[in-house]
Amino acid sequence: MLVRMLGPFEAGRPVAGGSQRTVLALLALHAGQPVSVAALVDALWPDGAPASARNSLQSHVARLRAALGTPGLITLTPAGYCLAVARDQVDVLLFEDLLKAGAAETALELWRGEPLPEFEGEPFRGLATRLTGVHREAWAAISEKGGPDDELRAAVAADPCWERGAVTLARSEAEKGRRGEALETLRRYSDAVVDQLGIDPSEAVRELQVAILRHEPEREPQKTAVPLRFSTFLGRAGEQRELAGLMAEPGLVTVTGPGGVGKTRLVAETVRARSRVAWVDAADVSAADFPAAVALAVGARPGPLDEPVVLAGRHAREFTVVVLDNCEHVVEGAARVAEAMRGVRVVVTSQERLRVDGERVLELGPLGGEAAARLFRERARITDGGDAVGEIVDRLDRLPLAIELAATQAAALGVGELRERLDDRLDLLVRGQRTGAARHRTLRAVVQWSYGLLDDRERAVLSGLSVFAGAFTVGQAEAVVGGAAVAATLASLVDRSLVARHGPGRFRLLETVRAYASEQLGAAREALFDRHAEAMLTAVRRLDREFRGPGQVRAVRELDGLLPDLRLVVARGRVAEPLAAALYRYGYRCQQYEVLAWGRTALAAADTHAADPDALAAAATHAWGRGDLAEARAFAERAAHPTAAIHEVLGDVALVSCDPATALAHYRAMDGEPVHRVAGLVGEALVLAWSGRAADAVAVARSAVDLADATGNPGARAEARYGLGEALGDSDPERALELLTEAAGLAATVDDRLFRGASETAAVAIRSRHGDPAAALASFREVLALWREVGNDTLRAAALRNLVVLLVRVGADETAVLVDAALPPADVYPAEQARIDRARAAVAERLGAGRVAALRRRGALLSPAAVHDEASRAIDAALSRMAG
Repeated sequence: MLVRMLGPFEAGRPVAGGSQRTVLALLALHAGQPVSVAALVDALWPDGAPASARNSLQSHVARLRAALGTPGLITLTPAGYCLAVARDQVDVLLFEDLLKAGAAETALELWRGEPLPEFEGEPFRGLATRLTGVHREAWAAISEKGGPDDELRAAVAADPCWERGAVTLARSEAEKGRRGEALETLRRYSDAVVDQLGIDPSEAVRELQVAILRHEPEREPQKTAVPLRFSTFLGRAGEQRELAGLMAEPGLVTVTGPGGVGKTRLVAETVRARSRVAWVDAADVSAADFPAAVALAVGARPGPLDEPVVLAGRHAREFTVVVLDNCEHVVEGAARVAEAMRGVRVVVTSQERLRVDGERVLELGPLGGEAAARLFRERARITDGGDAVGEIVDRLDRLPLAIELAATQAAALGVGELRERLDDRLDLLVRGQRTGAARHRTLRAVVQWSYGLLDDRERAVLSGLSVFAGAFTVGQAEAVVGGAAVAATLASLVDRSLVARHGPGRFRLLETVRAYASEQLGAAREALFDRHAEAMLTAVRRLDREFRGPGQVRAVRELDGLLPDLRLVVARGRVAEPLAAALYRYGYRCQQYEVLAWGRTALAAADTHAADPDALAAAATHAWGRGDLAEARAFAERAAHPTAAIHEVLGDVALVSCDPATALAHYRAMDGEPVHRVAGLVGEALVLAWSGRAADAVAVARSAVDLADATGNPGARAEARYGLGEALGDSDPERALELLTEAAGLAATVDDRLFRGASETAAVAIRSRHGDPAAALASFREVLALWREVGNDTLRAAALRNLVVLLVRVGADETAVLVDAALPPADVYPAEQARIDRARAAVAERLGAGRVAALRRRGALLSPAAVHDEASRAIDAALSRMAG
């Protein structure tokens, strides 16, 4: 009996009733395999089954048996109805089997037209759509082998947005000498995707167009990102050789082992030196999206009729190795993809094997004792530790992830206390057994099922960790979640893949896990929010102290990493004022105006008489940076007891307002910590230098340099050198430029954008007065971009005033007038005012009063963005003239 569905339905014998034909079609598609009663009912009544559906199905089956006339052809089993035919007796199944076997020409002979045309419901429509896509892919494959193009050309015309068809047809046409037709094929495709899909053609299409135009071969696919780690790779030389040996021949290699054993790192180090490696990290990919993600990673662009797994298998042949990483939650999809990539080197990392024919497995075990101890010592930054280290790593089963977690804690607790914490509480290797059915649902279902395997303590910890927005440390987790054995429980959750490592000593929840765990918080939510806020405030206060000392580099890095959680704390309405106070210096020096704004928001409607002075300083600095000096002064003057931060911001306001006496009073009042005194001395030096007292400014600035160097604080050292550079700007410009370059370099190491920008601005101003104007102009672009990026309107305006003078010097008079007119009114010091007056006079003489007036009217209407664009264009034009 032959059942044909690739075209009009035929079954060897007439089957009259539509319902009986539906039953026969569905049974034939499962050739020899049972089809459940529920599936047959759904196919017969897609809009909802009647109450008598099962009885009616029995009647339809009885009539179908009579029509077919072969006893035993249709049988009923406990699993459902079964049609006793072989796969090669059903054209749809034979078609797919032939294609898998590489017999595309034979398979296409079975095609008689639109598949399953009379069956309008599911699952037939979805199958018909897939078959249509597979059919055209087969013609594309034949064309790639030098076969005829007629059928492929028709398929491309039917779907002008089908990339593979257009690319394959164009290649074939070009190879046959019809380059004009090939380029026209690609043009029609490009127009179609722009017009119909609203996207640009892929890079592969553009590269093919160029290759055809230039008679050049196409470029090889590029290597995709193999994870890069800068820490040493210890104790895996033997496993690395074994993996390389397994990969010597094409085929599937699966690296298995418990979570945290180092599967990803081993594979990355083994394949890193190879060319044309495709790396797919499935950690954040759902089961449904996995095939398409793999297809995209190997260079395919699946269309609505394309089967992503098929495309992935075809495109994978262009790579020497395809790595599918972190596949424990997409095992079924990974197995399908691996089967489609037969003949390709495929390496999979997962906590369990895929169980695919031909799979070669490397079971990655724990580290050796010596390597484990060495790893612990290196990560903990200790040189010995005695026998305790060996005991710790042995009790952690020598798993790299567990060792690194313990080493991170050892840095704070000490090795001895860490060993005591391991007493029957740090159960790092507990893993619930997974069944395939639960694992192969949606990612949410996987999380829900995994959550159900946890004990009460593990559930509480996982839910508690969901209050974090970003990465967190073990100590932060302990502070927020509370209770006993948080470290051990966290390690267990890492082992179950519910918590991911995020850099040394830090962890994070995948977003899907976070969303589900957050739903389980219940009545504990508000208390957890409070503890999270307090933990963040404690961390920020500690880091603020480090920020003012030699450890500023690490403090900045950690504060940057905390920003997602700090934003969440403020959004939840907690501790915004003390956070702003603790973050004042970080926000000011790193020009983090979002952070400074927290102080402004918290204090806008509060009783500011009882406010933290440093929170008021943060709010005032935010206003100062926006150019609102009146608001800045108002916030700062509300402080009941002025601190160094209050004096600093009031000094800054007076400095840019040309009030030297007030500025000096506040800067000289900055005492206490050495870094505060450095800032006061630098402010004092600036006032003296800009007031024409250069010798006094140099003396004060040199004392600031001496004090800053004694602190070992990079930011203070940068600030002091900036102050001395400003003081020497006119008397010793060469030395000033050296100091300012050093200051900018130091500031960059701690992301001190305030003094990096100030130093670069000062250097440009000195070059514009004493050096090569071309060099000054070239540097000015970076300075303007920096101030625009950080949003400091006050210092941006100061930089633009310097640019006005330089533009006049190089003859860009009209842009100089535009920028000058666009700037807000500002008080400036006598020397700078004299330079501006000379520049304005020169422009008026060259352009005439009428032209200057017209330009000033236009400039007054320019937005800040337009001013930036005008200035950038003038800089580029002037540099071009000077170079030509």
